[in-house]
Formats: sequence, C-alpha cells, structure tokens
Amino acid sequence: MTTTTNQALALVFFGTTADAGLKVYDWIEAQMAARYPQMTIKRAFTSQMVIRRLQERGIAVPNLPELLADFKQQGLSRVAVLPFLIVPGQEFGKITAAIAAEPELQTVCATPLLTTEQDLEAVISALESEIPVGIPTVIGCHGNEQHDQFNHEIRQFAALIEARNPQVMVATVEGDNPGTAPLDRAREMAQTCGAVHFIPLMLVAGDHVMNDIMGDEEDSWKSQVGAGVTTCSGPAGMNEQILALYGQHLENAISGGFGGTR
Repeated sequence: MTTTTNQALALVFFGTTADAGLKVYDWIEAQMAARYPQMTIKRAFTSQMVIRRLQERGIAVPNLPELLADFKQQGLSRVAVLPFLIVPGQEFGKITAAIAAEPELQTVCATPLLTTEQDLEAVISALESEIPVGIPTVIGCHGNEQHDQFNHEIRQFAALIEARNPQVMVATVEGDNPGTAPLDRAREMAQTCGAVHFIPLMLVAGDHVMNDIMGDEEDSWKSQVGAGVTTCSGPAGMNEQILALYGQHLENAISGGFGGTR
C-alpha cells in the first residue's frame, strides 16, 4: 500500500443525482480513505448538469478545476487524480484539460478502467462470476452517440468477451451497439430458457440502469427482451475486483509520477 504525506487525491466521477448512486460514491471514498490515510481525499464531478441539480438539493460537489484550485489554496502541491470512468472518452478529456490548466501543481492522473489490452482482460475476469450458467447475459455500457471514436474500447471489450462466451452480448444505451443486434439475440435465447440477466458496466445504478435497462416502459431493455425472469447485477462501482483495478491504475500513476513513494 502506498503511504504519502502532504498529498491530495481527487476522486473524479461523472456524477449522479440518484441517492443509491451517491451511496456508491460514499463507499468508494471510504475504501480509498482506508487505503490512503495520509492523503487529503475529495471528490469532484465532471457533469455540470449533475452539479447544478445537486446544488438545488443543497448538496455541494465541485468540478475538478474548482477542486484543484482548492487543493492549491491549501498548499497541497502534489495531487493524484483517479478518474472513475469506464473508457478514455469525452469526460477524460475534461479531466486532462483541468490538470493542464494548473501547471503549478505536480499532478499525476490514473487511466480509465478500459484503456489497455491488459485492462480488457482484467475486466472480463472481474465479471466472470456475474455471468449465470445457461442464461443469456447482456452487459450494458454507456456508449457515445456523438463521438464514435470514444466507443473503440467498448468494441474491443465486446469482441473479446462475446468470442469467449456465446451467451454474452454487449449493448450500449447510446450510440451504435458494438455487436449485432444484442437485444434481439438475447430475446431469441430467452425464449428457450425463460430468463435474461443484465450486467451494467456502469459505476452506479442511475437512470440508465433503473430506466433504460430495468424500467417497465416498453422501450426498456427488460421489456424488449421480454423474458419471464429478469435479473440484474449490481453496478460496477460495487464490484470489489473492478475497484481493485481502479486502485491499481492509481498505484501505477503514483509510482511513476511521484517517484514510487511508499
């Protein structure tokens, strides 16, 4: 375990307005506080819309530029940034831009969950225990409908896990699905076994999980598949193996940028 002094750790999330999602963030923050007891740990969101909606409820969460400025004002000049993102997409760009705008800080930044080929393999291993035997399983990712280049890692992930397990399909709530009609395939399989299982590769069970995937509306994934029995795993943020992968990304960044202080 890395131990540090006079350093700060920024836990950066997209953000959520769901109470259950905020509890996941609380749990993650507690895990990081136990791992890095000598670091000043704060969270930041990248979504200004979420920040604004929470402010209306009396909940104040800064964005990353505000948090970095606060760290600097406190005299914490060495900052580690841990982005709790799935892929290096638009939100990661916001994070790197915020870091570049504070050259006076010595900042290291971990990479998102799916960045390298090794990450793809590690995430597949982390999800293996979530896949029920003999039941079609749809892994739900966010996707990006405006900037297709940010779907590259999801396509790589889908190709690997689907090739190894024919009952698994990867689908996205935004943008083109990485595979061929995953919900149609899940519906065909569910007609035989009577069940379907969803695994959200999303940090929290927010609107996408509660409504787009598991909602009762006719356009939800659950309704489109129409299985007699529908089950859903918890969000990726509560998967201890996934959290360990984020932690390893942070360790790599700290060891490389802060000279391996332990």
